[in-house]
Amino acid sequence: MEIQPWVFCVQAFAGESFGHFLGRFRRANYLSCKALAAHLGIRYEWVAAWEVPSRRRNPTSLQMIALSKLVRVDPQQLEEMLPPTRLHLATRLCPACYQEVPVHRRIWQISGIDVCQIHQWRLLEACPGCGSGFRTPALWDSHACEYCGLPFAVMQSVNGL
Repeated sequence: MEIQPWVFCVQAFAGESFGHFLGRFRRANYLSCKALAAHLGIRYEWVAAWEVPSRRRNPTSLQMIALSKLVRVDPQQLEEMLPPTRLHLATRLCPACYQEVPVHRRIWQISGIDVCQIHQWRLLEACPGCGSGFRTPALWDSHACEYCGLPFAVMQSVNGL
């Protein structure tokens, strides 16, 4: 009898941000940062910091290999998801991209890039409905503004250049 793994696989999307992927993985598997850290054999503060790009803490190469085995995503793909070195601190998004694939994209956080490379729309830093800044992408579980409930994908109707 083959033992089935307990982990629910989560698809990693091309261009997705590392923190957003980890948040989706943890929610799919009902894991806290502390529980994920226990499975990786590391301090939970490290995992919590991985989900917040401004903390500037990325996994070591050994941690990345262990994480890769757990989440079943190639280490190179995980590396490509890591926060950019030139980081825009406020969380941003392109509603048109989010409507196509509902994930936070790494490129949106690159400092100096203020317009979506695909749609040529200004990247949003706050909800156009209520003006609230966006939460850390690892916490995006409702696909909408946490304060007023305006869906990210609908925000495109009030955005534009």
